[in-house]
Amino acid sequence: MTILVAGFSSFPGAPDNPTEHLVRTLAEATGGGDAALATVVLPVEWERSWPVLEAAIVAAGADTVLLFGLHRRAERLRIELLARNRRELGRIDAAGGFPSGPAVLDGAETLPLALPWPAVARALREARLSFEWSTNAGAYLCNDTLYRLAFHAGRLGVGRFGFFHVPLTDELVTAPAAEAGPEIFCSLAAADLERTARQLIATLSADAAVA
Repeated sequence: MTILVAGFSSFPGAPDNPTEHLVRTLAEATGGGDAALATVVLPVEWERSWPVLEAAIVAAGADTVLLFGLHRRAERLRIELLARNRRELGRIDAAGGFPSGPAVLDGAETLPLALPWPAVARALREARLSFEWSTNAGAYLCNDTLYRLAFHAGRLGVGRFGFFHVPLTDELVTAPAAEAGPEIFCSLAAADLERTARQLIATLSADAAVA
C-alpha cells in the first residue's frame, strides 16, 4: 500500500500555508526512501488543483490519500466527513482565477469520505491533539479538490481517503494576513501537526496490514 499526503500552497488571505510546510517536512524526513509514503503540494487554483493531485495519485500508485488544508477559523483539527458539490462563486484563487460555476461536477449533492474513523480518532487521541468532526468542508478549493477525489476515487483505485482542516501553526501566526481574515484565531505547534500526521500514517498502515 502507498499513502499519499497532500497539502496546499499559499492563497489569498494565507500567504503562508502550514499544510505546505507539513508536506515538505514529511518529504524531507523520508528523503524519498519510503516507498510507502508519497507527498505532493497542490496549487490553490480552480483549474489545476485536481489535475495535480490526480497525477500524483497515479504516479505513486496510492490507494490511500490524506489531504490537509488550512482553515484559519478552525479552533482545533477538524476531520471532514463529507465533500459537497458546491463552489463559492466569485472566490478568487491564487492565480487570479474564479470558479466556472456553482457546482463542482455533475454528481451527487454530497459524497462521503472513506477512512476507518474509529482508528483515526484513536490515532488523534494518541497524538494528544484536540479534534472535532465536520460535515462542512466549505466551498473553496479544499472542498472542490476533495469532491473530485471522492468522485474519482473508485476509478483511481483509492479505497481510503480523508481530509483534515488545520488552524495556523504557532510559527506562522505573525505572517501578514488579509483584512478579511479573522481578528481572533487559534493555532497549534508545527511539531504537533507533524506528530499527528505521522500517527495517522502509522495507524492507517497498521490497519491496512491487519485487513
